[in-house]
Amino acid sequence: MSDRLLIITQKVDENDDLLGFFISWIREFAKHYQHVTVIALGVGNALLPDNVIVYSLGKERGTPRWQRWLGLMDLLRKEVKNHDAVFAHMSPIFAIAAWPFTRVWHKKLVLWYLHRSSTLRLRLALRLVDTLVTADANSLTIRSPKIVAVGHGIDVARFAVPDRTPPDGRPLHILSVGRISRIKGFETLIRAAALLRDRDVDCEVRIIGRTIMPKDRRYGRELHALVTRLGVGDIVHFYGFVPYRDTPAHYRWADVVVGCTPPGGIDKTLLEAMAAGCIPLTSNTVMRGLFGADADRLLFRHNDAEALAGIIEDLDDYATLSSVMQQNVDTQTTERVVSSICRYLI
Repeated sequence: MSDRLLIITQKVDENDDLLGFFISWIREFAKHYQHVTVIALGVGNALLPDNVIVYSLGKERGTPRWQRWLGLMDLLRKEVKNHDAVFAHMSPIFAIAAWPFTRVWHKKLVLWYLHRSSTLRLRLALRLVDTLVTADANSLTIRSPKIVAVGHGIDVARFAVPDRTPPDGRPLHILSVGRISRIKGFETLIRAAALLRDRDVDCEVRIIGRTIMPKDRRYGRELHALVTRLGVGDIVHFYGFVPYRDTPAHYRWADVVVGCTPPGGIDKTLLEAMAAGCIPLTSNTVMRGLFGADADRLLFRHNDAEALAGIIEDLDDYATLSSVMQQNVDTQTTERVVSSICRYLI
């Protein structure tokens, strides 16, 4: 076990729908280090081990951005020298801010990043860090010897459904999870639901996610209008924001989980679905490697509602597919991923 690790992250809150998963990462890091210090922009509810200390920069209290920045720099000045390494989570600016202190005190600096965009901040951070770890090399549009793919880090035990039953004698339960934004392609799923109804396939659809930006809200209104126009309001239901702690219940409900994004990074919600034994269907071809021999049955063309409906209509042998998907996701567990990251922090 190593001595002290400093983590910088956006939020420490097990209820957050986007970042709640990081609590399990912190707990796992705490098994590898005697002391873990976390600096977060904001802090909510989190049950953490005794060897973890969390500092909030006050976003949950409405602290202005400039004050949060000064607070971050002050904590880095005080804390970096007392830690063996610094792990910056998701935001390149965290790595950029930490670099002067890690440079002076000769500490390892590792950035986790997972996004398609290649920004100036990301390119600068890549020059400064010792290693950039990501879920999959295809998750990034930049290339460098510093970039290492380690998997996604899923709390498999949290989502496991040991007593899952196939959809015999009831509607097929279809779930989609993600921020309500155009890139998520929810209209493809809604159109597929209408096609399935026309073909007498009994199904129910849940869409979980919230809008954040004004353009997301416009897109959300378009989706509701599409549901009305297609007459599927009785089978397509929007659940809005769901706290991370409550998402396992929705995966337990679901038989099939659908992702309609274009090819890009590994989809974390589909990995959570696989851990729960759901059947994952997606237009994101990056998932092919994780689907194994069943990939051709589970992938459909992007924006192709007809192809998605056809795959759902042809699905059978749910129990076997469920078992295979659970086995395939074992390479993406939190334990494996955090252990891999720790090797680059030494």
